[in-house]
Amino acid sequence: MNRLRASTAGFSLIELSVVCLVLGLMLAFSIPSFTSFRQSHQLKGATENIVGQLRLSRQKAMSMGHQQRVTFSTVTNSYVVRDLTTNEDFGPFTLPKYITLVSASLLVNGTTGQVITALTDGRFSGSGDIVLGDPKGVRDTVSVQTSGLALSH
Repeated sequence: MNRLRASTAGFSLIELSVVCLVLGLMLAFSIPSFTSFRQSHQLKGATENIVGQLRLSRQKAMSMGHQQRVTFSTVTNSYVVRDLTTNEDFGPFTLPKYITLVSASLLVNGTTGQVITALTDGRFSGSGDIVLGDPKGVRDTVSVQTSGLALSH
């Protein structure tokens, strides 16, 4: 009787094959969803990085008394921060792969450009929007206000 139990214990080759097939199908269908999920988080992360860098520039300008100029480039898909007192550059900070800097429309003294300065009194030299996008056409916006507020939406 022990022999009979020992020989029938375990899974057959067909059962193992069916389980592997089902797991393979589940994995194959989940990869596109995972890729989309990853790209949406890259867009959100890039947006939050820009907001964080603008806030850091503002804090440095107030605490050190050095104006901080942030220059965005849609050509190189990056941005650079420059301390205007020491002329030291920080960056360039490039955006993640597949995330593009669609536009940087910053209005400073009546002129629209891609440069904004964090002033020593906690304000920015102008206001405007920085738009990021992903390959699917999803966009995220960073708003910069003259009052010193930088936020994503």
